[in-house]
Amino acid sequence: MLLCHNSPVERNALALPLTTITTMKNLIYSSNKVDFAAVKAIETPAPNWMRKPDAEGKGNHFPIAHDALINQARETLKDNGFTIEQEEHGLSEGNMNCFSGFALRKSGFDSEERQLVMGLRNSHNQKFASSLAIGNSMLVCENLCFSSDVTLARKHTQNILKDLPFLFNKAIGQVQQTWDNQGKRIEAYKNTEANEVSVLNKLVKAGLIKPTKIEAIFDNIENGGVDKDGNEGAFSEYKGTLWNVYNAVTESFKNLTANNVMHLPRMTMQAQQIFDRVVNPPEVVISQDDRESALVLPA
Repeated sequence: MLLCHNSPVERNALALPLTTITTMKNLIYSSNKVDFAAVKAIETPAPNWMRKPDAEGKGNHFPIAHDALINQARETLKDNGFTIEQEEHGLSEGNMNCFSGFALRKSGFDSEERQLVMGLRNSHNQKFASSLAIGNSMLVCENLCFSSDVTLARKHTQNILKDLPFLFNKAIGQVQQTWDNQGKRIEAYKNTEANEVSVLNKLVKAGLIKPTKIEAIFDNIENGGVDKDGNEGAFSEYKGTLWNVYNAVTESFKNLTANNVMHLPRMTMQAQQIFDRVVNPPEVVISQDDRESALVLPA
């Protein structure tokens, strides 16, 4: 389905950085947010031993307790000098899947308009591999955008708990590069004139936004975005640029339900790949360094 919209695109002068906001309300988009005590109370299923994969390709599976993964993340972040300012947790599919968000601080990761965030997801029903996603929360609007999704282990083997410290440390070691790359990406978006219709058509074709959401996204673009309190004009300085369009799109991701919030890292990364292709000059964006990677120990 192609989009038709006659909104003119005008290049506005870029303004000073957005006002600093020091607190955030939402780290995950989920209708089923719970506290850590609720996560800890969830019983971990027994290991599933199979001689060969079943019809769906599932084989041996040694589930990791949701709280064990969260505690390992906390410990590794602390050991690497990060301060966790806030964390939130969400559950889906009968508590089988857990997604956690962490707002982080550390010297060298300072910005007036974004904060470093880490997403952590875990599955007890083999819907997806346990993974750690690194990204940003825009302080003015709380939009989340992930640019690195690191799979901690594609196979949950009997020794996975023993291997977690190594896997987490290696994943956290990629944070600086991801943060720097995202900064370059944001500056490129701010300096690129946007063809809203063309970009949104591509997102619809990729299945990242529904045609029924287009009108609301266009309204958001024309109003210059909204801040975390619902006030319009959060990105009015950047109207006419790709940055304003990008934030309008990520704003639409806030309507994710508890069941598909687990896919937010993938959705934001796929959206970034589409936006990256229209950046001028394209060489300032380095999507090839932000693709999903796996940290799997040798057999």
